[in-house]
Amino acid sequence: MKHRQVLQYINQHFKVKLILTLSIIIILCSLITGYISYRIYLNLFESEISKQYLTTSEQTMEQIGYKIQDMYRITDFIIFHPRVEQIVQGIRAEPPEGETKAYRRFILERELSEILLPLKNETPQIRALYIVDLEGNNYYFSHTNPSMQITFPDFYNKVKTGVNQTSAEIVWQRLNIPDSSDPSGEKSNLVATRLLKSTKQQAAYGTLVMIIDESFLTSPLDKLMAGRTTGAYIFDQYNKLLYSRVPQGRAGIIPAWENQERSFIERNENEDYLFVKSTYEARSFKLVSGISLADIEEKGRMVYQVAVISGLISVLLMAVCVSIFSGRMLKPLHGLVSAMHQLRRGNLEVEIPKTSNDEFAFLAESFNRMVENIQSLIKEVYVSKLSEQEAELKALQAQLNPHFLYNALNSIYWKIMLLYDDVETASLVTSLSDLLRYSLESVSTPSTLQEELTQIRNYMTIQEARHGEGLHVSIEAEEELLACGMQRLILQPLVENVFVHAFRDQPDNKRLWIRAFRQDADLQIEIEDNGSGIDEETFVRLTEEQSVYDHQRERESIGVRNVVRRIYLVYGDPYRLEIERLPQGTRMRLILPCEQMKSFEGGMVNEPHLIS
Repeated sequence: MKHRQVLQYINQHFKVKLILTLSIIIILCSLITGYISYRIYLNLFESEISKQYLTTSEQTMEQIGYKIQDMYRITDFIIFHPRVEQIVQGIRAEPPEGETKAYRRFILERELSEILLPLKNETPQIRALYIVDLEGNNYYFSHTNPSMQITFPDFYNKVKTGVNQTSAEIVWQRLNIPDSSDPSGEKSNLVATRLLKSTKQQAAYGTLVMIIDESFLTSPLDKLMAGRTTGAYIFDQYNKLLYSRVPQGRAGIIPAWENQERSFIERNENEDYLFVKSTYEARSFKLVSGISLADIEEKGRMVYQVAVISGLISVLLMAVCVSIFSGRMLKPLHGLVSAMHQLRRGNLEVEIPKTSNDEFAFLAESFNRMVENIQSLIKEVYVSKLSEQEAELKALQAQLNPHFLYNALNSIYWKIMLLYDDVETASLVTSLSDLLRYSLESVSTPSTLQEELTQIRNYMTIQEARHGEGLHVSIEAEEELLACGMQRLILQPLVENVFVHAFRDQPDNKRLWIRAFRQDADLQIEIEDNGSGIDEETFVRLTEEQSVYDHQRERESIGVRNVVRRIYLVYGDPYRLEIERLPQGTRMRLILPCEQMKSFEGGMVNEPHLIS
């Protein structure tokens, strides 16, 4: 119920609908603007951070590459040093006569140390360096940390599983090596292994094994690991993970990087990460590192929230402004609504004052004009109603008088015939009685040409008795046209008009011709006289005024203009009354549709087709 009341209140108040509509528009614009700003912010910062992070990654990879290249330089020095190969081969060979094997090994190992120790000391991250033969026998070792507990050939067997026996490349591995200094008893170290090959025969004669502290790779990663880096991963030339470093307390995320571009975004656990890939082309090492975009997205959401909040604030400000200023701006509208309520209650004296020149002034002026028109229409309808009532009373009186006269004429007829045996006078009474009875019928009652001509003959009987032998009347009609339907009493006014006007000042030789014939599909009736004719002014008035109408409506006017009006209302174009001025007299021609009537018991009915 409350929901309906709220909706009804909203529908009835323009100000509330205006505020709601503008609020929806502002909120939608704020949401769209905020989302667009959010996406632009993300794309902008992702692009910028991607460039910066990729630059940092490439710099880090370059530093790591330099260190890896140092390892290759050290191993190349050992491999291509001719004395190293001779010493190792000498340790394996039998000592000369007079020299013990132990003494010879001691001399050779000391010479080998003089060659290798300077290299090891140049790179403090090398914790130990070993040269072993192909069976895993250790010929030389050097390490600075006695906590490492390494035994041969077990350690060599563990290392050689990842060594390619045909490649001279360094094979990098990350192994847990027993170390008493670590609480767990083991410590993760990098192990670099490379085959020792004879420079002449290219035959492998041993293996160089270096144990390298992980700080060798971790120190260049310090700058890269700042911020929200999710992890850094170093892959060797075989795309095997060599080293990984993740922030403390976080789980590492290793992306599918092999088929990706230098920078790409990967989603993990509903969070986006930006990953970059840098390659050290000289040794095909790769560094893949990622950074979380949560901070950027959070800031982007803050931008979005600010846009939404600003939209809500705009809605509040808009509502206040509309409430303050709409009272003044919508005052003409309130006046119009108030005036309409008064008009609905029946107050026709209401009027809206004009207070401006804008659209509201036009509405006020239109409203005032509408009220005036309503008042005028009410008065016209009221007067028309009174006129109709008066006309109805007169019509009843007019109807009673002809009926009384018709009954009286019948009584006179029988008295003349029975008492005086005057056939001529009785015939006049009969014609007048039939004519009166025909005229009592409503003009809307269907009639035919035959019935119309019959009443014209009755009328002629009366006129011949009055004018005597000076009147000559001729009535001609084609037999097939007698059944054509037509308006009742449409010929009578025209014929009567001849006797009233044309023959008024003519004592004798009065001639009247009435001819009915067919012209194409039309019925044409000509009424021609040799009377005094028609003057120019009357001729123009009768031919031009096609809409003359007796507004008193007591009965249809008896006259030419009445016939013209009835043809116009009933048949319309192209049917008409034509009036032609003759050298002596006038010819009137009725052009009507020839709709055949069909006989039935008690009268005639319209036939749906025209006589052709």
